[in-house]
Amino acid sequence: MKRRKALKQIGWGLSGSIFLPSLLEACAPNDPGPEINYNGSVAIIGAGAAGLYVADILHSKGVNVTIFEARDQLGGRVCSLRNQSATQYPNKNILSSDFPIELGAQVITGSNSILGQIYKNYLLTTAEIEPTFNEFILDSTAKSDLGWAADADYLAAKNFKNALKTYAGNSQTVQTEAQAVVGQRGLGMLNGMIGNLHGSSNDKIGIGALAQDEVLTPTDGKILVLRSNPIQDVLISRFSAIQTLVKTNTPILSINYGGDLVTLTAKDGTSFEFNKVIVTVPISIIKSGGIAFSPGLPSSYTNSLSKIGFGASLRVFIEFKKNFWGIGTGFIYGSNNFPEYFNVGVGTGFNQSLSVTVNGDKAAQYSALGELGAVNAIIADLDLIYNGQATKFVRKDVNNDKMIYVIEDWTTREYIKGGYSYPQAGATNNDRKAIGAPVGGKLFF
Repeated sequence: MKRRKALKQIGWGLSGSIFLPSLLEACAPNDPGPEINYNGSVAIIGAGAAGLYVADILHSKGVNVTIFEARDQLGGRVCSLRNQSATQYPNKNILSSDFPIELGAQVITGSNSILGQIYKNYLLTTAEIEPTFNEFILDSTAKSDLGWAADADYLAAKNFKNALKTYAGNSQTVQTEAQAVVGQRGLGMLNGMIGNLHGSSNDKIGIGALAQDEVLTPTDGKILVLRSNPIQDVLISRFSAIQTLVKTNTPILSINYGGDLVTLTAKDGTSFEFNKVIVTVPISIIKSGGIAFSPGLPSSYTNSLSKIGFGASLRVFIEFKKNFWGIGTGFIYGSNNFPEYFNVGVGTGFNQSLSVTVNGDKAAQYSALGELGAVNAIIADLDLIYNGQATKFVRKDVNNDKMIYVIEDWTTREYIKGGYSYPQAGATNNDRKAIGAPVGGKLFF
């Protein structure tokens, strides 16, 4: 749910539109910015982008805030290779890429989004991925929008994607509705542009709630990538004022909100008490019982939670000696095996690397193959599309002749367990609201 609404429900509403924390901190006593009159303590579970953002707002207004993070770093699924150990990522120190390598979020949608505004305020250099940069795969062939302009299946898939908002309230899956108007050749392309993009596949995602989300969260649609700064570094810099308030390596396993105070119990048995708690962990942690709640969460919450899925997610980064897919290419959508390829470094001047993102059941299947098995499957897929050039040009370590790649399997991360949430068939925006509703006046999501 939106942070603004969460704060209003707690009783500390922000007046007008959401203000960036930097603006809040800059408010003089007579400025018309939001004020918070609250002397209690607040715990925030999770130091991802959402947790850091809401913590910064509250801290800037003088609220006593403590953030608990299960992992050893800030950012959650905003995670850059630069900040990871070489032990965990053996190829890290032999990569030739001179631009940020994102293991999680790699682009943002909307220059007018909250993160887009942070980019602007920090004067960060970005590259925009124009729609004309993208390519689409039909019949194992990748072409641009112009290249497929006369293809009926391509046009049907494109028109369906553009008309997604009109399906608000529909109780079917994206796949069910797409099959009625899009030919079989275009379904893979559509899955890359919708299903995989939203954390799963078109046969699992409910089109009605997805359409509602698009209606309710409009942006200018610009796709931006940072040219020289990892997104994780931006978060750490932007929220530097609250870093001392974060307790890392402190997974919270239970939350008891039945008394006057809310009691949190960490994995090592340590207990903490707060007046209110805001939970910003991935839905997968709640669905899997990673945090036990006492009393149990109300049926209005659990019933709606059952309609929200959370798919497996795999990100693979592979270096090549030659860019054989197109220097100016952005995304490549539509492979039935790997629905999203991204030309990492587009707009930076050096782009001989691809990142591959696969979500949902396909991600679980490739994860089961192991790292080398997954990479070999990617190379075989690219060989089919680009006439064997992936095998010919894949970069290898000169010392051992092994391919140079990096893998982040988010599904295996104990405190994340996948990519991101998505609405299942029959879900509506009301289910999102129910999940975000306060519980007992002390527990917030």
